[in-house]
Amino acid sequence: MYTISQPSPDSPPKIYEGKIVFPLFSLYLTLKQQQSAVGSRTDPLIYVRFTGGATLPERRRISGAAMATSNVDVTDERIARIASSIRVIPDFPKPGIMFQDITTLLLDPKAFKDTIDLFVERYRDQNINVIAGIEARGFIFGPPIALAIGAKFVPMRKPKKLPGEVISEEYSLEYGTDKIEMHVGAVRTGERAVIVDDLIATGGTLNAAIRLLERVGVTVVECACVIELAELKGREKLGDKSLFVLVSET
Repeated sequence: MYTISQPSPDSPPKIYEGKIVFPLFSLYLTLKQQQSAVGSRTDPLIYVRFTGGATLPERRRISGAAMATSNVDVTDERIARIASSIRVIPDFPKPGIMFQDITTLLLDPKAFKDTIDLFVERYRDQNINVIAGIEARGFIFGPPIALAIGAKFVPMRKPKKLPGEVISEEYSLEYGTDKIEMHVGAVRTGERAVIVDDLIATGGTLNAAIRLLERVGVTVVECACVIELAELKGREKLGDKSLFVLVSET
């Protein structure tokens, strides 16, 4: 059994009860008390504390009813294992930000392998020539996917990081602009690409990566991320491009 507490600065935590059912790690919550709009922006965050069974990183945030996923089979126990291995750090890098820390996933060889395997299973038969990785954490997940499916890996970097001649694409930030760059000649017209990053938030960087690749005649088949912050609606910036994610935080 486990308990779920909903912290509030003005009152003691409220405790709920739930249970774990097969497959292991999948969270199907049977709440004794129901509240409307659980997990909405106006409500405190929900955390899980296990009193028995498998051990998960403490203070792991979940969505209102359960850990939400997108595009994948939610009954696949690998998804729940991946989700449970991602640590959430409050107020980093600044107050109000819930930072999704994938370094804890990398410390778990099985969860890390599960992550790569799920991407490989999706793309191995789609005639993908290019895995384009977004700096910096796209450099972690992109290369093993590329090797496994027989594609080349193309790093897409911040300005002035690549030594050779580059082509760049500018995109908007909340205050100002930024650029993403790749080497001239890294890709060829007619190649098929998947763009990989660890997380999609507002979607600005992925959108710029799509535009950059399409400018040189590459077909962007899909964008692939481990985590989606769904409430920021980043996938809306991708236009008609498909987005494949393993874990969606709502």
